[in-house]
Amino acid sequence: MSKKKIFIALAATFLISILIREYHNWLLNRSSDVRSERSMHLSDRDSLRCTIYLPSHAGARVGYHYEIMKRFAGSHDLKVKYVPAIDSLPAWNLLKDQQTDILVINIIHDPVPKSLAGKVCMTPRITQLGEVWIMMKDHCPWHLSLVHWLTLFKQNPHFQKFTNRFLPSSPDRCPYDSLLRVASRPLGWDWIMLRSVMYQESQYRMNAHSPSDAIGLMQIRGSTAKDMNVKNPFDPEENIKGAVRYFAFLRRNMQLSHLPEEEEINFVLAAYNAGMTRIQNDREEAAKDGKNPDIWSHVAVYAPKQTQEYVQRVRDRYMDWVSASE
Repeated sequence: MSKKKIFIALAATFLISILIREYHNWLLNRSSDVRSERSMHLSDRDSLRCTIYLPSHAGARVGYHYEIMKRFAGSHDLKVKYVPAIDSLPAWNLLKDQQTDILVINIIHDPVPKSLAGKVCMTPRITQLGEVWIMMKDHCPWHLSLVHWLTLFKQNPHFQKFTNRFLPSSPDRCPYDSLLRVASRPLGWDWIMLRSVMYQESQYRMNAHSPSDAIGLMQIRGSTAKDMNVKNPFDPEENIKGAVRYFAFLRRNMQLSHLPEEEEINFVLAAYNAGMTRIQNDREEAAKDGKNPDIWSHVAVYAPKQTQEYVQRVRDRYMDWVSASE
């Protein structure tokens, strides 16, 4: 090969290498710009709205999704705002009408409706049961950033420990035990009693919402939540602390502090279920009939049947758990 041809070949190789390097840089810059644009869409807001639409038996799995979402939101300096599903409105409409940003749903049981085909994007399965997060394509350009974050989150060495808090879900495995331990201290009750109340109220579903406006893990009423300074009653920590503050309020206003702890707890539980006014009236009726208004077994017969059963179930579950731990 002549020197001229060798020179031309070397020059061509050099130019090709430069073009390849420039193209690679362009791709990197473009990827960076896209990521920046997605991040900018998230930085334009202060909250991330979510709706978790799973069956009532999902239990602690609901909280599993919520806690992951809180961590994603926190990584972008956002707060999670929970948007409850409404019985009269299909959950898909919340997404379509931009009332929520992310819809958590079981894609096997609730497939994407035909009207939204091609208009939504979804994450890979979050659980093995087919539960995914779904967003509207037009309103969530950060979808790929979320998927990337989820991938990294699952690779975290602490991910399995985190998952084990919530899954598998069962009555005697509560993912909120650490919160209950801390919250119970000002009240002076055994934290396992609070766990028994929580299971009775919501079966550990942080998004539980009754027709009577009882909300969250401890099913604290909306009006009571405001009185107890609970800003987000769906948030597990706020909900638990609000319920404990209300228990202390009931104990103080019903003047129960002088009673043995067992009786104090019985009356607080009864008032939590039936209302303070009702139970106080029942105590007065018991006193009029010559019974001791400070002993629950004397007053229980005047209380609603539902309340009698409520106190007994919470008590029995508590005793079963305590016995099992010994």
